[in-house]
Amino acid sequence: MNPISSLVFVLLLTVFPTQILCQTALIEEACGYTIYKVLCLETLVPDSEAHSAKELKTLAQVSLKHTEYEANIVDSNIEGLKESSGRGPVRHALVNCSNKFIVVIEKIQAAETSFSQGNVTAAKARLTEATVNRQLCDKGFEGKRSKSPISDWTTKLSQMQNNAESIIYHIQP
Repeated sequence: MNPISSLVFVLLLTVFPTQILCQTALIEEACGYTIYKVLCLETLVPDSEAHSAKELKTLAQVSLKHTEYEANIVDSNIEGLKESSGRGPVRHALVNCSNKFIVVIEKIQAAETSFSQGNVTAAKARLTEATVNRQLCDKGFEGKRSKSPISDWTTKLSQMQNNAESIIYHIQP
């Protein structure tokens, strides 16, 4: 290897890890604001948009995008359970949840739009509305003989939304 090639190789080794660490540092900072740090890291670290982020606002947008994606997964799972369940109180609760999750997804999407337009107050209000509808879904299973078949999914969604809200809260105007 000639001296110039060696120099380029050494520079590449020193420059790219630094860039990666800097981008990871911003993700670490953002996730440090959250209660569910491990979930935050699991969500943001593999995301290419998060890695190219230069500011917390971008990470908040990415976190909201993943929250919406998770809400869509929960909604699909509810639909699947609803279709496979028989008559009875659990099916009734699933039908109610299906209706509530349409609103949950709409409110998260509205929060994304408001946030991207710089209206943090409206974004927070839409996320609160999403939370209320998600909680109404969960309450539909209270008092049933069996455990809610969706509680693990709605818990994860709640945690992801909480993480997004925590990052949003720490953005400087």
